[in-house]
Amino acid sequence: MCRMIICRTIIALSMTILASFAVAAPTFAQGMAAGNNGGYVGQMTEEQIRQKLAGEGFAEVSDVKKIPVTKYRWTAKAMRSGKPVAVTIDELGHVTAK
Repeated sequence: MCRMIICRTIIALSMTILASFAVAAPTFAQGMAAGNNGGYVGQMTEEQIRQKLAGEGFAEVSDVKKIPVTKYRWTAKAMRSGKPVAVTIDELGHVTAK
């Protein structure tokens, strides 16, 4: 009797976990498509790149260019904490300043 209860509990938990994956996967995919992961920079415009950099604390953003070979990376010049920096934005939207 006790084994039967344990088996039913395990089956119920397994079904709950599977159902949560069935619901979470499409929701996650929609979030990725909508750019909720920081933005798909390959589809972003120059103005959107400028806004992204401003949102990350960069000022006086200039010379924004898409890197021709990759099509998905951007470079720019900007000011951060009063200092000039060269900025790179990768395919995933990660910003690097040097």
